[in-house]
Amino acid sequence: MINVQLPTFVGKRQTTLPVRRISAQTFWLLFAVETLFVLGLLFVVLHLLLPVQAPLAASADYAIVREAAWARLNGTVPDPLIDVLPGVTARASSVRGFALNGRTYYYYTEGRRGFDPLSRGAVDRSEIEEVLRDNGGPTPLVIYRLKGKDRAIN
Repeated sequence: MINVQLPTFVGKRQTTLPVRRISAQTFWLLFAVETLFVLGLLFVVLHLLLPVQAPLAASADYAIVREAAWARLNGTVPDPLIDVLPGVTARASSVRGFALNGRTYYYYTEGRRGFDPLSRGAVDRSEIEEVLRDNGGPTPLVIYRLKGKDRAIN
């Protein structure tokens, strides 16, 4: 049997390095900063991925908007005539749009002179969201709403 003995130094003391510890208040402060950082990143990612406006919910919503526009064009719904230019009149809903479920919708018929904001050149095509293009009538009907306007004015 081999008996190995390690030499011991009597005068040498083992030194320990001091351990720095943070206080509980500092820990929670760092935790709060990290949480705000993660929530900020989550907000930025969701802001980039989600659409600006929610599209119409269902095809029934499209039908309601379509019927409301055709009712104004056919004269079923009272829609007063207003002077647009000297000697030229148009339906008020054709110029100002019509309100439905808290949103303002505009429409025009293709191939005819329109007085809606897009036809007049008051807004650019990039500023609108086309809701519906209806080819079922005598002339194609296009219904849209402005991207920046969520609430109806009327």
